[in-house]
Amino acid sequence: MSEPIFECANIPVAVAAKALKVDAQTVRLLLQSKVVNWGCAYHRTPKSRQYSYLIYPKKFYEETGFLYKGGTSE
Repeated sequence: MSEPIFECANIPVAVAAKALKVDAQTVRLLLQSKVVNWGCAYHRTPKSRQYSYLIYPKKFYEETGFLYKGGTSE
């Protein structure tokens, strides 16, 4: 079987939450606490209190089997 093609650079938190059957806040907390290796949470500026999130499609696929092809309904 060939390797799937990953068309997007980031999976939205809401899509990852749906794939994992948890709410979006759970995904955010997992990323903030560095419990998972398929994404990260970071502050855009040193003074910022809000987080931004990156979820890597390839690592997410390897860990969960979920292949994200873009869009929010997947």
